[in-house]
Amino acid sequence: MKTDINIAFGKRIVQLRQKAGLSQEKLAFKCGVDRTYIGIIERGEKSPTLNTIDKLTSALGITLKEIFDY
Repeated sequence: MKTDINIAFGKRIVQLRQKAGLSQEKLAFKCGVDRTYIGIIERGEKSPTLNTIDKLTSALGITLKEIFDY
């Protein structure tokens, strides 16, 4: 479900992914998830679990605080 928080978080993931120079496919591979799931998160269609957020921070080389700094 698209909500304001999901949309804002998705935009943040796009920003961080592009800053890291990663495609959706490369980010998905580093996280161990399907590429389509990264797209779903980036479009704000679903809320990722805490485990997925942890995987995203590791793959992007950032802290948990940084992922929510938007």
